[in-house]
Amino acid sequence: MKMLCVDDDDDLRRELELLFKAEDFEVDSASNGPKALEMMKNKAYDIVLLDMKMPEMDGMTVLKEMRKLNVFPHVIMLTAVNDVSTALECIKLGAKDYIQKPYEPEELLHVVIKVLSS
Repeated sequence: MKMLCVDDDDDLRRELELLFKAEDFEVDSASNGPKALEMMKNKAYDIVLLDMKMPEMDGMTVLKEMRKLNVFPHVIMLTAVNDVSTALECIKLGAKDYIQKPYEPEELLHVVIKVLSS
C-alpha cells in the first residue's frame, strides 16, 4: 500500500513514517499542501493522511485541489481541533475519516486498515 503523510510537523511525519513502514506500507511525506499536490500528480497513493492546519494551504483546500486533479485516494484528516462542522465538510469533500490529535498510534492504524478495507 502506498501512503502519503502530509503534515507541517516534522516529528509527527517521521513518527507516521516509522509506524506505517513497520506495517509494510510504502510511505512518502510532504511538509505542506502544494508539495503534496505535486507528489500526487506524479504518483498514485492508496491513502493520504492529511493535516487540517498547515501554513500555505490548509488540509481542506488540499482536499478540494485533489478533486480538481482527479486524484481520489482514501483520505484521513488529522486535526488538533474538534470541530464537527469542519469534519462534516471534509467528509462531503471525500475524506473517509477525521482523527483528532493527539491520537494513539494503534487507533490511527486501526482507522487506516478500516478505511482501506471499505
